[in-house]
Amino acid sequence: MYIQRNKSKGKNGKIYRSVLLCRKYRDNGKIKTKVLANLSHLPEHIVLSIENGLKHDMGTLVYEKDIVAQEAVDIGLFVLLWHLMNKLRISEVLDKVVPEPSPFLKAVIIGKIITRGSKLGIFNWLKRNEFISSKLGIDINRTKVDHIYSALGQASYQQSKLERKWYLYNKAKTNEVYLYDITSTYFEGMQNELAAFGYSRDKKKGKMQMLIALLTDSTGFPLKIIAFKGNINDYKTVKAQINSIKKEFNADDVIFVGDRGMKIRYNLRNMDEAEREGVNYITGLTHSEIESLLKEDVIQLSLFSKDLAEVEHEGTRFILSVNPDLQERELRYLQTTRALVEEELAEIKASWEVRRNKNMENKQRIEAGDKNKKLVTEFDQKKLDAYKLRVEKVLSKRRMKKYYEIVEISNDNFIIDFKAQAYQQAKHLAGKYVVCTNLEKERMDKTEVRQQYKNLQKVEHAFRDFKSDNIQIRPVYHRNEAQTRGHVLMSMFSYAIIKEMENKIYPFLKQWNHENNTKLSFSDIMEELRNVKLITLKVGKNVKSVQFTALNPIQEQILNLFGVKKQMLDSLL
Repeated sequence: MYIQRNKSKGKNGKIYRSVLLCRKYRDNGKIKTKVLANLSHLPEHIVLSIENGLKHDMGTLVYEKDIVAQEAVDIGLFVLLWHLMNKLRISEVLDKVVPEPSPFLKAVIIGKIITRGSKLGIFNWLKRNEFISSKLGIDINRTKVDHIYSALGQASYQQSKLERKWYLYNKAKTNEVYLYDITSTYFEGMQNELAAFGYSRDKKKGKMQMLIALLTDSTGFPLKIIAFKGNINDYKTVKAQINSIKKEFNADDVIFVGDRGMKIRYNLRNMDEAEREGVNYITGLTHSEIESLLKEDVIQLSLFSKDLAEVEHEGTRFILSVNPDLQERELRYLQTTRALVEEELAEIKASWEVRRNKNMENKQRIEAGDKNKKLVTEFDQKKLDAYKLRVEKVLSKRRMKKYYEIVEISNDNFIIDFKAQAYQQAKHLAGKYVVCTNLEKERMDKTEVRQQYKNLQKVEHAFRDFKSDNIQIRPVYHRNEAQTRGHVLMSMFSYAIIKEMENKIYPFLKQWNHENNTKLSFSDIMEELRNVKLITLKVGKNVKSVQFTALNPIQEQILNLFGVKKQMLDSLL
C-alpha cells in the first residue's frame, strides 16, 4: 500500500487535489491500481503519519507534536578524548596505581579540556551529563566536589609511582634525550604552601606564583612534571632532576637538554662522580659566556656564519650558529632602544640645564646685591641624586645599563658615557648563539646537537598549551599543596592527549583548508567535535529513542583519523 497524491485542473481553471490510499495488483499479467480509501478529507499531519507507517513497518505512528527532544549531550569531543586516554594508557596507569580515585582523576583530565574550568566547573559538568559520568565510572548522585579534591591529593602522594609507570608504558617512544624547561603560573590568593613572589613569566605583578618544570622526550612528549615554590632559581632544580631520571626511570645513559639559564655545566661540576656518571648535556651559552670565549680566543667572530662551525676546547664542543631572523630582530631592538634612551636622557639633561642656568642666574643676582635669602645657587645632594635615579630608571627600564655609565652629575657637569665598544660587540653578536655539549662526535654530530637544543621549543609549545584554552592550568585557586601538585600532574596527562590530537589534526587541517579553501583552526575542530550530540527523544507516551546526530563530513573524517568508527559510537548506547 502507498499514498498517492493527485492534482488536476478543471475547466474553470480551478486546481483539484486528492489523497488516495492505493494498492498495486496484477490482473492477467497487467499491473493495476486499486483505490482502498480516499484520504483527502484528513488533516495533512495524519496523512503523513500513515505514509510514514507504510514506509517504515517497524516505526511508531505518533503526532509530530508528541516527539520531544528531552536531552542533548555534547558527546563527540568526550568520545575522542576518552578513546585517546585509553589508547595512551593513561587510564591503565591510573587504574593500576590509584584505583579508587581513578574515575575522578579521569574526569579531571578530560574535564579540563572540555570545560576549561575549575574543579567545581568539572563537577557541575558531570552533574549535567549523567551519561558521561556513568561512562567514567562515577555515580554522580553520590558524588560531591570534595571527592575530586581528595582524588587530586591522593594522586600527588603517588606521583612518583604514576610517573614511573607512565614512563615504562612510553619507554619505546623515548631515547636517551630528555628536554627540560621551567615556566611559572600565578595564584589567586596567597595561602598555598607553594606560593611565593618571584620572576613571573606571566607578567602578573603582585601575584604570588609557583614554578612548573616539565621533562619530555626529544619529541616533546611529556614524561614528568614537577611543581616548585615560586621563588626558586631555575638552575637549582637541575641536579635533582638529573638524579630523578637516573633513579626513577632507571636510566644509565642520560642526555640532558636545557637552556642557558639552567647552568647545567655548573650543576654537573658540583655533583659527585657517581652522580655525573652516564650523564651528558646539551645547553646554550649566555652572552657573557660567549664574550668570555671571545676574549680568551677560544672562538672567533669570523667563525659565525650560516654554516655551522664547531670548536672543541678542553673536552667541550662548542657549536657556533647564526639565526638570520633573530639577528634582524636583535639589531632592530638595539637601534630602536638606543634611540629611545638617547631621547629620554636628553630630556633629563635638558631639565638639569634649566635648573643649572637658574642657579647661575640667582648667583649673579646675589653678586649684584639681591638680599633674597631663598635664591638657590647650587644643586643640593638630594637633587643630584634625583637626577641620577632618573637616569638609572631609564637605563634599567630599557635594559641598556651595560651600554651607559653615569660619569658625573654635579653642579657643573652632566656626563653620561656611552660604551661604544660594548654596543658594537652586542651588534656583532646579534642573532649569534653557541650550543655546547660534552657528547662525543661519534654519538651525535654538530647538526643533531643543535637540533636537540632547538627541540626545547617543543617544551615551550607545551607550556603555551598548558596556559591556553586547551588546558587552562592558570590561575591556580588551590590552597592545599597536595591538591595543587595533583592539579599540575593531571594537567600533564591532559597535555599528552592534546599533543596526540595536534600531531594528527594540524597535518589534516593543512590539507583540508587547501582543498576546501577554508581557514579552519584547531579550535574550530574542537567545536566541530562538540557539535556531535547524543540526543534522547521521547516518542509518544511510552517510547524513548537515544541516537547520535548525523556526522557531517569533517566530523566523520576527524573521528576516523583517530580510529573512532561509527560502530564505536553505537556501542556507547
